[in-house]
Amino acid sequence: MNKSIILGMSGGVDSSYAASILKSEGYEVIGAYCIMHEFVEEGLADAKKVADSLKIQLHTIDLTEKFDKIVKSYFAESYANAKTPNPCIVCNPTVKFKSLCDLADELGAEKIATGHYAGTGFDEKSGRYYIKKAAYKDQSYMLCRLTQEQISRVVFPLYGTEKDDNRKAAALTGIPLSDKPDSQEICFIPDKDYAKFIENRIGKFPEGEFWLEGEDKVVGTHKGLIHYTVGQRKNLGIALGERIYVKGFDIPKNRVILSRKDVTDNSGLTCENIVFQALSPETESFSSDVKIRYAHKGAAAVSTVSENKIRTVFCENQRAVTPGQYAVYYDGDKLLCAGEIENNI
Repeated sequence: MNKSIILGMSGGVDSSYAASILKSEGYEVIGAYCIMHEFVEEGLADAKKVADSLKIQLHTIDLTEKFDKIVKSYFAESYANAKTPNPCIVCNPTVKFKSLCDLADELGAEKIATGHYAGTGFDEKSGRYYIKKAAYKDQSYMLCRLTQEQISRVVFPLYGTEKDDNRKAAALTGIPLSDKPDSQEICFIPDKDYAKFIENRIGKFPEGEFWLEGEDKVVGTHKGLIHYTVGQRKNLGIALGERIYVKGFDIPKNRVILSRKDVTDNSGLTCENIVFQALSPETESFSSDVKIRYAHKGAAAVSTVSENKIRTVFCENQRAVTPGQYAVYYDGDKLLCAGEIENNI
């Protein structure tokens, strides 16, 4: 059996401790650091420290052009079309995991690995691989678009472990950076100023009207569509004597549509660009739990599949179903399928 494995290393605690686990399991670990944007100096330096301490090779893969074309463009264009994107979900299958598989092929390694908190499984009924939820710090949502080949090759050493325990174990094994804090922001926008990033890339978005639905009148001026998202009620810059919510957008008229009612209580959704994992693509209808964003706890629903789209009706209404985010469908800890939210219903 070929025991060499390509491990994606970020310079963080999770991937560093994953390297230690893989070594203890007898793998020949080959590290890979993916350079995807200009903010890599600290992460690359930390990854090199860990690789040196564990005496493993570290390859660097320059993916800046591909990342710019696929992920940054997707991010900016989604916001420009009044959608709220999730760049990690797009990056993982098309850039990060693809590059790890490509390097594995080049070096003759069968498997790849990352420090994600998730697992993998194989569904005998559908004959398909799938991502499994982790009990702690579950990150399966972010892996919902991985391909069958990628899932079949990936190893997640941290499945079944807890973050705090991993920090302690990393410190005991002498891994540098065991106390390094987790990254919380989008990696290519460390200052969190999404609007500035988008306008630097696409151009200035013009001011327009705040339009109050139900009363059909202009109630103020917005500073550009990209500054707002469905369900938002804070930092609108207007005062109407009570809470006001963003209901949606009229892109042709450059309007942000407001409501005096919290109209983001949705009975369902439609999604497109479906990726099937455990669920067979031949399925016409199914029941499941559905997560509509990473931090969402999930909600019971019934769904129908037609022409690579899914229509989902929740058993109980859900707040802020947001176009551009992903609906991810589960049966217990088994990831069934996922799609980009097109509309709420």
